[in-house]
Amino acid sequence: MPSVIDAQTTHRSTSQHVSEEDLKTCVSCGLCLNDCPTYRVLEDEADSPRGRIQLIRALVATDARPDASLVSHLDACLVCRACETACPSGVPFGRIMEGAREVVRERAPRGGLGGRAMAAGLATVSRPGRVGLATLLGAAYVRSGMQSLVRRLHLLPSRLAAMDRLLSAPEGRPFTPLAKPGGDLALFAGCVMRTAFGETHRATVRVLEREGRSITAPTTQVCCGALHVHAGDGEHARDLARANIEAFGDGDTPIVVNAAGCGAHLKAYGHALANDGAWAERAHAFAARVRDVSEVASPSAPARPLPREVRVVYQDACHLAHGQQIRRQPRALLQSIAGVTLAPIQDAERCCGSAGVYNLTHPEIADELQRQKVAAILAASPDIVVSANPGCILQLRAGIAEAGATVPVVHLMRFLDDPRACLAE
Repeated sequence: MPSVIDAQTTHRSTSQHVSEEDLKTCVSCGLCLNDCPTYRVLEDEADSPRGRIQLIRALVATDARPDASLVSHLDACLVCRACETACPSGVPFGRIMEGAREVVRERAPRGGLGGRAMAAGLATVSRPGRVGLATLLGAAYVRSGMQSLVRRLHLLPSRLAAMDRLLSAPEGRPFTPLAKPGGDLALFAGCVMRTAFGETHRATVRVLEREGRSITAPTTQVCCGALHVHAGDGEHARDLARANIEAFGDGDTPIVVNAAGCGAHLKAYGHALANDGAWAERAHAFAARVRDVSEVASPSAPARPLPREVRVVYQDACHLAHGQQIRRQPRALLQSIAGVTLAPIQDAERCCGSAGVYNLTHPEIADELQRQKVAAILAASPDIVVSANPGCILQLRAGIAEAGATVPVVHLMRFLDDPRACLAE
């Protein structure tokens, strides 16, 4: 363990981004260690939740620039929040880590090619036009055969090769938000979801409309800001939060989300803007309206029932299971379909290694977690894998393909809408 991790300190926090009260909730009991994916892989106390909290205590006890070792251990965290589920003291680890990364970004901005690439990526996802163009270019690269050629000849360096492994053609055409007067549910479209997972959005609308719901999707909504806050760009994330609050307006219409990472962050808008007197009240009200789609959808027969018995592995997205404590609802929706058998897997709530852009910034750790998850899935002999987060879907598709298997991986709402079509993928 690095020497910077001393006994639990009582130093006061010098940063507004990390609450002293939040830090005090951790008593360093260690019950979280076995549930931490990076600790299990790296076997270093500094890469465990309690070790990282000790590092964060040291970070915020002074105004000094953090050393490279401290930054490296904080960067290696997936922010999967499995430790929150394991913790008997209710430590808000995700909130603490996001605040710590903002401190690091302020005191030691990331430089070099990696820093520029991260800045460019965050700027892209926060602008629908840019992310749409990036998706079109990626689709052309895949469909032209260039991707197959590049992979066959091993032309890319390791980091770009990690990105290429995750790249696949988008699901049909992009989803275009449409505001509908009198809608009783408001759909959050997101950034990557609206461009690369357009069919998932359309399936979500169809499933809810079959239940008699009316769906509106404000046209001025933007990226949720989750990727920004995970990267320490809290100020930009707060700007995006304000824009979304304004786009969805006030009132009590539920805001439905079908991406687990987006939903967890949208539900945290109240905390994100708690210190902004002009927006705090509206942010809390907005967050209280957010619902994962599995909390809203009712069990119902799909448009085309299954022709045979089907074994389904449901992959728990970390920010749904740990971040939002939603586990039962997706499984209940799947079990409502005649012919579905849910196949349990080992370590079902262990992170798959996606974690936003973690599989691009830390491919070695992400690949090991992906390998473990795929092995657990294939051991269950499923006909199909269902998840509720785009990053998990891309990570699992890539891992299953690399394992030489052909099991389709789809979003929960696509399976609920038309399981037959999903099985044919």
